[in-house]
Amino acid sequence: MTSASRTTRADAVSARVVLAFDFDGPTGDAMVTGRIWQRPGYFTLGAYGAHRAVPRILDILRDHGVLATFFTPAWVVRTWPELCRRVLEEGHEMAGHGDLHEMFYGRDRDDQAAILRRSQDTFRDVLGRRALGFRAPSGDIAPDTLPLLAEFGYTYSSSMRGADRPYLHREVPLVEIPAKSLFDDYSVFAYHRAPDFPRGLDRIAAYAPVFRSWREEIDAAAEEGLTVSTIWHPKVIGTPGRAVLMDEFIGCLMARDDVRVLRADAVAAEFHEGEGHA
Repeated sequence: MTSASRTTRADAVSARVVLAFDFDGPTGDAMVTGRIWQRPGYFTLGAYGAHRAVPRILDILRDHGVLATFFTPAWVVRTWPELCRRVLEEGHEMAGHGDLHEMFYGRDRDDQAAILRRSQDTFRDVLGRRALGFRAPSGDIAPDTLPLLAEFGYTYSSSMRGADRPYLHREVPLVEIPAKSLFDDYSVFAYHRAPDFPRGLDRIAAYAPVFRSWREEIDAAAEEGLTVSTIWHPKVIGTPGRAVLMDEFIGCLMARDDVRVLRADAVAAEFHEGEGHA
């Protein structure tokens, strides 16, 4: 360990953990192209998140008295409005994740603006409030994306992967709450037939070692006072067996005195108030 690391650890405060769920449902590339409407098997694979997994996850969060952030495409809000309103009623945050889970990279400014406008209109009309946070599908943004997010009323993003603490984007009043791909349940638990992402996976990891590795990352984050955000998908992590281990994982977080579990908007607010600067 370097002397710089020792200094960081010695001066560390508690870690912050954002339990962030990408509530995608069946949205994604297949929906953008229209292919999904000819493949009901793919549609129902994604819809499992809304029908079974999210209610299960909400019950677990309620039992632990913990609040989470749900990054949600507007199509999901329009399709399952009562469930999304339940998310809000139970104290959680609903945040933006595109309209149909569109990739922003490679799109021109007008296309991106149209997606963000539809998304915020849906949040306002269905949920009675606009989204403050945004997570870019697949974490990819275009040069115009960040200024557009600010223009459409977003105050923070959780799209980038390259830091351990929140930071302010240059020239845009937008806080970034980085998320790490190692906390992406897709990379270890998803075995979905194309067109669902990620393509080419040929196995699912054993459950317990994955959750153990996540706990080890939290241990290290607590020593350095870092911020961790998950990239969990209800249709992936919300199956019965994984939900049991997620329940245990959250219980361990809540039992610690060196970890605070916060909604993403609360982390962004702390940053704006000068309490959560990098």
